[in-house]
Amino acid sequence: MKKVFISLFSLSLFFGFFLFLKNRYSGAQKPVIAVIKIASHPAIDAACDGFCDAVVAATKDTYSFVVKNADGSVINAQTIAQSLISRSDVAAFAAFGTPAAQALVQKESDRPIFFTAVTYPEKSGILKDNVAGISDHFDLRQLALFVQKLIPKAKTVGILYNPSSEVACAELHEIEDACRTKGLTPVRIAGVTEADILGALKSSLRKIDVCIAPTDNTIASVMSSLAAQCKEVGVPMVVADKTLVASGPAAGLGMDYYQLGFDLGVAATRVLNGECAPSEVGITRATPAIALNKVVLDSLAQMGCVLNIDFVD
Repeated sequence: MKKVFISLFSLSLFFGFFLFLKNRYSGAQKPVIAVIKIASHPAIDAACDGFCDAVVAATKDTYSFVVKNADGSVINAQTIAQSLISRSDVAAFAAFGTPAAQALVQKESDRPIFFTAVTYPEKSGILKDNVAGISDHFDLRQLALFVQKLIPKAKTVGILYNPSSEVACAELHEIEDACRTKGLTPVRIAGVTEADILGALKSSLRKIDVCIAPTDNTIASVMSSLAAQCKEVGVPMVVADKTLVASGPAAGLGMDYYQLGFDLGVAATRVLNGECAPSEVGITRATPAIALNKVVLDSLAQMGCVLNIDFVD
């Protein structure tokens, strides 16, 4: 009986190990879509959510997702990209933010890479045959016109920007030129870190009639604090990102980042299903829309700020 028991026990161990190997290597695991977010803030997070939702809906949950956050660091993005590219189970990649897209494109030339929340893709060195995406750039002259219509008596416009970012500097020049064309005086408010930009705005608020915040990850990460500073002294803040209006700015003209991500996910599933190549999807641009924060606008009006809200009807 002892020998029979030992034999049965050994057989059960062998059978259990066989089942483990079968499940581990049978290919039952889902292929992976690897995602890099350059940072976590409302716009980037919304775009990522939209992308994943679209892919899941269109592919009936065929893929699993690995989502990594670079915490605003280019070096982190490059390290994450290298680790993800080394994985054989990754079928495609998605990048949210310019440095995240650059990190992936520099290291991967075969598998598809999808991106959004990239303002100047043509200048970023990410245009390759395996890359497709949606830029969040729009004609920033529209932003200056929007500010002029929203706050008719505004003369001096503070423009937040990160001087260490090529994208931020390019947007700054666009907005400055547009402001001057409309008879508005631009004032630069620069900061490389979150603390820098908060301090720079605080010291500039008495010099400006309205504050513009372009699309920038450093700025977006502290948007609620920036908006609170503006609201406290009665200076309207206008953002070039519709999604961030919920964080406290008075108004925004820009992209719906969830929709950007969702549209990217729809395009990605066409590639994943073999209907087309990434190069056939190419690089597209979306149309900006207006968002207003009624609570903040009402508060500013009570403080004596002259606003013109009727034009959005």
